[in-house]
Amino acid sequence: MISQSLTLAWRSLIPLRNSPGQLVGLLMQPVFMIVVFVYLFGGSGGDRAGAVLYMLPGVLTQVALIATISTGMNLATDIDNGVFDRFRTMPIARAAPLAGRILADLATLMVTIAMSLLIGYVVGFRVQTGPLEALAAVGLIVLFAFALSWGSAYLGLMIKSVTTMQSMATAVLLPLTFGSSAFIPATDMPGWLQWWMGVNPVSHLASALRGLMVGGLHAGDVWISLGWTAAIAAVFVPLALRAYNRRVS
Repeated sequence: MISQSLTLAWRSLIPLRNSPGQLVGLLMQPVFMIVVFVYLFGGSGGDRAGAVLYMLPGVLTQVALIATISTGMNLATDIDNGVFDRFRTMPIARAAPLAGRILADLATLMVTIAMSLLIGYVVGFRVQTGPLEALAAVGLIVLFAFALSWGSAYLGLMIKSVTTMQSMATAVLLPLTFGSSAFIPATDMPGWLQWWMGVNPVSHLASALRGLMVGGLHAGDVWISLGWTAAIAAVFVPLALRAYNRRVS
């Protein structure tokens, strides 16, 4: 099962080699976000160095969450194109194509994270803690994205239109990211929005990444993020597997 999933993950990554435009878009996404949030928004107060330290963990959070949308879109596209019908005729584990798709999208997410950190370094971001804390931050965001990818896969399997799936996922993720403390401290917001930021899992995830990479870590943010990761996986992994079995049976 594991080797078959890895093989199919590699198969899903091969089109990137033949589609330079898609690869460039993947690499340019964090560049665009860092320019917008750090230079346009963060630089307005004059403390650009502080803005870089505060906002880069938020950018990592957002690019990771947006990357999960592609899981459902690619999965729905593969099924509609009949690719999974061919997989059914092969002597492979039934869930291997689904797991391979998710692993491939995690691999592209790692590329996006690396690009974000590289651009962050160019604009002045430096890890203020240590290498172990930085690796823990990357691991935390990958775990959260992995769990959320199963939710994206579930939507992609349940909704037949790729466009509709993308619209629904964006409608869910954008309020979570922009209604969080990923880019703006909750203390600068009105009371009702502060409450929402306080319960928003994206706020805790961004705060955990910020603490692990910049300093001032509150262990509660890490545990809350891990709790949300486990809860999302517990809900959507069985739902996605059930929907997948119905679609390919």
